[in-house]
Amino acid sequence: MADSIYVVDNGLGIITNRIMGAGTEPKYIGWGTGTTPATPADTGLQTPGTESRVAGTSSRVKTSTTNDTYQVVVTITCNGSAKAITEVALYDAATSGTCFLHGTFSPINVNVGDSIQFTIKCVFNQG
Repeated sequence: MADSIYVVDNGLGIITNRIMGAGTEPKYIGWGTGTTPATPADTGLQTPGTESRVAGTSSRVKTSTTNDTYQVVVTITCNGSAKAITEVALYDAATSGTCFLHGTFSPINVNVGDSIQFTIKCVFNQG
């Protein structure tokens, strides 16, 4: 599967809310096993894993210009059963909430107790 990642349509609303001083920060990450490439219209994971979303550590970092990138880092540990992780999403709440970003990628096989560290970067540029 080719990598596909989008700040989804509802994620744009999160950005404009945050600029206006409203809404909640998208820092909760969940993973899943869906296999359809991500699209801008997505509202979350296609096939969520049994693991709960995890609150990540957010920061502003430099990609090209100081503070032009919003970054969230989190580690998720597999429980329940082995699986092939193929998607990740960033939300503004630990449960339900609004999806900000959805990405799909080639399978990463995990067994119970295995972990994946995700670093999600949303770069804002003027181009």
